[in-house]
Amino acid sequence: MIKPLIHAFLRRLERRYGYDASYLHELANISLPAFRRFATVQRALAWPKAPRDAWHAAALAGALTEDCGPCVQIATDRAIEAGVKPDILAALLSGHPTDADAQLAFDYARALLTASDTLDDLREQVEARWSKRALVALTYAAMAARNFPTLKRALGHAKSCQRVRIGETNVTVLKQAA
Repeated sequence: MIKPLIHAFLRRLERRYGYDASYLHELANISLPAFRRFATVQRALAWPKAPRDAWHAAALAGALTEDCGPCVQIATDRAIEAGVKPDILAALLSGHPTDADAQLAFDYARALLTASDTLDDLREQVEARWSKRALVALTYAAMAARNFPTLKRALGHAKSCQRVRIGETNVTVLKQAA
């Protein structure tokens, strides 16, 4: 009985974001307990206790670290829905400086996920600017965002890249770490 509800939820997500969630459908078909665990982890990590733009910037960095398009697109779309200005997102994706809060969170998340030498300095900056609680929230956002592309690759569904669009504009994405 629960499986049809999960598939219906996933189809709504696919329509809303123009996103291929076939790997999530497959996971639900493989094992409902496995799907529930994945969903539980994602919900547990969704803890936006940092400034909005910073939190979404960290999530965007997490998706960008693992993905070349579809998951970055959905992270971008969700950030815009939450009220993050499109020019901030375009700048982050293309490697141009932007709003200081979003830039710091993005740089922190990229450094965290790539084990960059800049991590300690960025961690201190995040803590000093917001708090240790915000540091944890940004960390969770970055961690959670990379789970989707990782699972997608594991199940053999990450075969294509796509351009990231913000409104009607294609954005050139700079993939190298900050």
